Amino acid sequence: MMQIGEYRLYSLDVQDFALDGGAMFGVVPKVMWEKLASADHLNRIMLKARVLLISGGGRHILVDTGNGNAWTDKLRSIYLLSECRLESELKALGLELASITDVIYTHLHFDHVGGAFSSSLDRLEPIFPDACHYVQKENYLSAIKPNQKETASYAARFIDAFGRLSRVELIDGPKELFPGIELFVSNGHTKGQQLVRVRGAERSLLHTADLIPSSAHLPSLWVMGYDIDPLTVIDEKTALLCRAFENNDLLFFGHDPFHSAALLKRDEKGSIVVDKFIPL
Repeated sequence: MMQIGEYRLYSLDVQDFALDGGAMFGVVPKVMWEKLASADHLNRIMLKARVLLISGGGRHILVDTGNGNAWTDKLRSIYLLSECRLESELKALGLELASITDVIYTHLHFDHVGGAFSSSLDRLEPIFPDACHYVQKENYLSAIKPNQKETASYAARFIDAFGRLSRVELIDGPKELFPGIELFVSNGHTKGQQLVRVRGAERSLLHTADLIPSSAHLPSLWVMGYDIDPLTVIDEKTALLCRAFENNDLLFFGHDPFHSAALLKRDEKGSIVVDKFIPL
């Protein structure tokens, strides 16, 4: 747990899953990335779905929800999906699913939105029916009519279920959603991805979503095959790292298999790298 401003922050270890190593590291040679993330015989690397819980001001806010359990056996095998631990992680903190007041989605790819639903008689049902749900309008429009590259990532059954939620706010651009909780937009990984910054007087924390999904993706040129616009990712990541270093912000990694957050430093070559990992 970490206190920033009026908020208590927790990293919830919600789920383990695997994605293709080549896609996760794009054009980076395997001999380089396999030192940071070992692959199985199918070239899949293990990742975490880490959910950020922000509690304070009478609210319990989740940033993303993980993959969830509403998957076929075939897809569970492909993605090496573990059981979703969101409910048990909340319970360990004395909370229930009904305690969640708000869910902020960085974007609606399946590994960020799937955990908001459960299967019931071949229909997806919301597990946070009374919460408010926030996503960028541009991202929702991308999700309901995805480009060819993102059709699989925007799983239609989850997007349809999201569209049936009763309390959705489509946000149009940067915004201070609550006091000390800011949203701003990144478009390189997918259109309308929103990053979340929790601001305090002495320190702030920035959820980097899939712009920097893990600490292994800190180098600006290390882009993913999943990114729709790699050049924009490079520009966005470079600007974000410079700003975070100058402000002494913590970075929160939603998919890092080993670390939830880190502080930054400049190395002897002037590159921005991890100074130290900070557990939440």
